[in-house]
Amino acid sequence: MDNGLFREDEAVLLILVILGLLILMYILYAPLAELLFKLLHIGTLYKGPSTLRNIALTFDDGPDPRYTPQVLQILREHGARATFFLVGKRAEAHPDLVQAILEDGHELASHGDAHRHAWLLDPISTWLDVARGKRRLEQIAGRTIAYYRPPWGAFNWVTRLACNVLHLKPTLWSLRAIDWLPGEYADEVVQRVVGGAHTGAIVLCHDAGGADKAPLNTIAALPVILEQLAQRGYSFTTVGEMERALHEQSETMKSLYSRYPLLRRWLIVLWRIVEFGFTKLYHIESVNRIFRIAPTTWRFGTRTNDEGEVVVTNGTKALDLHFQNDTLITFSSADDHRALIRGLRMAKEGFQDIAKLLQYDPNYQDVQVAVAITLMNRGIEMLGFHVEDLPETRTKKRLQRYMRFLMGMYHPEGFSRLKQGRQALEVKLVWMTRDEIVKLYGSERRR
Repeated sequence: MDNGLFREDEAVLLILVILGLLILMYILYAPLAELLFKLLHIGTLYKGPSTLRNIALTFDDGPDPRYTPQVLQILREHGARATFFLVGKRAEAHPDLVQAILEDGHELASHGDAHRHAWLLDPISTWLDVARGKRRLEQIAGRTIAYYRPPWGAFNWVTRLACNVLHLKPTLWSLRAIDWLPGEYADEVVQRVVGGAHTGAIVLCHDAGGADKAPLNTIAALPVILEQLAQRGYSFTTVGEMERALHEQSETMKSLYSRYPLLRRWLIVLWRIVEFGFTKLYHIESVNRIFRIAPTTWRFGTRTNDEGEVVVTNGTKALDLHFQNDTLITFSSADDHRALIRGLRMAKEGFQDIAKLLQYDPNYQDVQVAVAITLMNRGIEMLGFHVEDLPETRTKKRLQRYMRFLMGMYHPEGFSRLKQGRQALEVKLVWMTRDEIVKLYGSERRR
């Protein structure tokens, strides 16, 4: 009897071990792949360059004869291009819609063959779904399909392997419309997309699928989204153009950094990690290729205009201006005169986008002044800035050391640039009121 109990315990233990191994194998097969490729975005395209004011609208689950033509019509009316991630079997059922998408200048991409969740597919089924979806679309469209979005953004290891072998770039998103739910909520879709919009955003929308009639929310929201984002200076592009822009930016910076000493290149890499933390901590947002901004308050005393009217006081809501470091490298790699002209021209273009934010973005309606403490102040009066010396305090000395360090790290001439007497490298306070920015750079002025 004891032997029988012992054998039963062994059997239970063996079953538990087998179950544990199966669970471990499944975790390695799917959830681990999800962590690496979806959550950490390793090898996955999910946004474009933060220095370009572009947005890629993407539409999943189509084509659908009830909704896709309406989406195409709205995009056509607004002159916007997008990327459509099509399900292979649905594309085969509606080849006329596939051709309509192409004729309007949009980009085709694959959403698999049958819209099945990767966590529920075995390796062979996963491979076949990715391969068949690509093949069907290529046969219908007569062109190569280069991008793949797994249904629900779900991965297993074979999903990633299939993408590598079939030359597909796995593509996710940085912003979701959440437009697949039941009910009527077009206003919420507008709020999510417009409120969450950022430079280089890839936006997940749907022209099919989801709850019954859910795409009607997308169709109702889309004209408002396009209009409001265009007002704020965004252009609409495709996923492919996003990736090409990323590649061009990367190659440009590699070319510039290759001239730097190895130690300084490593210093820049480490500093970017620190800078990422600063960006999150102080809510710094990229505006375009020249500026980043963060919310702040004015703390430099009262200022008046020429008529003696108070325009800014301590506590006034303000924008803290930051320059994009990579852009500074690009135009400072020329001689001083050319660098100054190029930098001023780029800054003028950058201020047009800031003016649009002040005019049209609800998040910036209370902002009354833009301010920066910077070494890059030579000739900045030409942009409309007021330039002032800072009092000799410990804070100024600390900022001076910090900004001289940044210039020495990023400038093509390195820290030797700080020892040259061609320019007095002193931090100054520069500022411009909201009304001055809108007057000089606002959309009404350019009409």
